[in-house]
Amino acid sequence: MKPKLKAGQRRAEIMEQSKRLFARLGLHGVSVNEIAEACKVSPAVLYQHFRSKEALYEEVINDLACEREDYVDAVLSGPSDFANVLYRMTVIFVKGRIRDADSVRIELRSLIDGDEIQEKFFSNHWKGLSEYIELSLQEMKETGTIKSIDTRLAVLSYIALVRQVMITLSLDEQEGNGGAGVEYYVKGILNIFLRGIELPTLDW
Repeated sequence: MKPKLKAGQRRAEIMEQSKRLFARLGLHGVSVNEIAEACKVSPAVLYQHFRSKEALYEEVINDLACEREDYVDAVLSGPSDFANVLYRMTVIFVKGRIRDADSVRIELRSLIDGDEIQEKFFSNHWKGLSEYIELSLQEMKETGTIKSIDTRLAVLSYIALVRQVMITLSLDEQEGNGGAGVEYYVKGILNIFLRGIELPTLDW
């Protein structure tokens, strides 16, 4: 006879199974009954742990978004110019995100569905990276290092490029792609970005 899970274990199992369903189908593409079936529990048990499907979804997203990358090493472990620091920060960010492909799928799905709940939580994930770019570009504008540009638009453009790298790496099912290719892809998109704002690119 299969041992009965404790409440905390049952809750964790529900969240893990739900995460996979939300990653594939989105918030509105899966029903409470389907979630309960995947978790091998009744809908009543599901409601004992979460008051609604939306509350479960929010809990899953909050769990995914609660971790923030530590960029201290990225800033201190090499050349301190904007391009090199941003390169190291982006490598750390991408490697952290692609460790959990479902989180990338959920983010992509929410962008397609226009899911405000998810975007709110994942904006916290991007905050360290986006703030560094925005503040650095603003400072370079003020010192005349770069031409006058829309810094917010530049940040959004870079985030779009990084998302493309995450999607490419996390959704590629071929063996051996994963983390080994992160540095190559990041340098490629960073150089595209640097050309766009008329800064020197990184050497290959």
